[in-house]
Amino acid sequence: MVKPFGPTILETDLPAEILTSFLALTDKLMRNPNRESYGPYLVGQIKEEPLITIDLLKEVDVLDYLESMFAEYVLASASVNADQAYQSEVRSFQSSNHYRNPVEITIEAAWLVSQRKGEYNPIHNHSNAALSSVLYLKVPNFSSSVLPGKTPTDGQIEFVDGSTQPLQNATARVTPCVGKFFIFPSYLLHLVYPFHSDSDSDSERRSVSINASYKT
Repeated sequence: MVKPFGPTILETDLPAEILTSFLALTDKLMRNPNRESYGPYLVGQIKEEPLITIDLLKEVDVLDYLESMFAEYVLASASVNADQAYQSEVRSFQSSNHYRNPVEITIEAAWLVSQRKGEYNPIHNHSNAALSSVLYLKVPNFSSSVLPGKTPTDGQIEFVDGSTQPLQNATARVTPCVGKFFIFPSYLLHLVYPFHSDSDSDSERRSVSINASYKT
C-alpha cells in the first residue's frame, strides 16, 4: 500500500499466469474485427479502447483474482490509517486458517487501452464506481523527447490529489512496466502522457483498466 498523499494506492505485480491470461485475452480481442469500442464513454485521445466483458474475464479465469485484489485493497485501506492495535488485529485475522475477506466486489466495467505513440489520456477520474485500477501488459521502448535539464514524463501515468501546499505532495508520477497492477479510489484524478518511439512495430503501450464497486 503506497500513500503518496491523501488516498492510498495499491501497487503490486501480476502473477505470471494472470499476466499470460490477460495477454491472451487482449490478443484475441484485438484480432476480433467485431470488437466493441468502450471509447465513447472515455476521455482518452486513443483510437483503440475495446470493451472487455465479464464473460471474457471468466473465460481466461482472471475474474476471481481481480475481485480478491479489490477486496484486499478495501480491507487494507480501512486499516492503513488506524492505530497499531487495530492493524495488528487485521493482520491476525488475515493470517488465521479461517480467513475470508468479507468485502463483496462487483466489477462494473473493464476495457483495453491500446495506446500508440502520440496518443494520451487527459486528466480525469472514473465515475459510476468506487474503485479503479490499471494493469500493464506491454510497454514499448520510448524514444524520449525530454529537453536538457527537464524531468522525463513520456509514457508515464500521473496521479493528482490536493494542491501544492508546503510539505505536501500533490502528484505522484509512475513509469509503467509490464506486470504492474495499481488499484486506487475512482475519484483520484490521473492522466497519461503521450510517448515517442522510433519504431512503429513495437510502439503499443497496452493496459487494462477496471472499475469496481464494493459492499462491506
